[in-house]
Amino acid sequence: MWLALHFWTWIILTLLVIGGLTRHSEKRATQFLILARLAYLVMIISGVVLSIRTFGHAPVLISLKFILGIGTIALIEISFGRKMERDTPHLVYWILGLVALLTVGLGLTLAFH
Repeated sequence: MWLALHFWTWIILTLLVIGGLTRHSEKRATQFLILARLAYLVMIISGVVLSIRTFGHAPVLISLKFILGIGTIALIEISFGRKMERDTPHLVYWILGLVALLTVGLGLTLAFH
């Protein structure tokens, strides 16, 4: 149950971030940011539960995924902040995409390990 919740929240968060960062209206982008924050709150809770249950099996990988997850959240916040300033943070988008893919890849590796 927790794994499915975590997985689906990643999908929803991805859609919310893409939707928010592609909006031209600052008000619409802010709405997507609020929903994204709710999504990663759920993700953090489910991630902590999953980490507690699997930490004994792969502590290094779990710790790395935790760090990457927090980094992904920080990059989402930075990306939205730059968007609100009307800056064009294409490099931040690429870094966000790369870190998110690494986090998801590591998460899937841990899920099927």
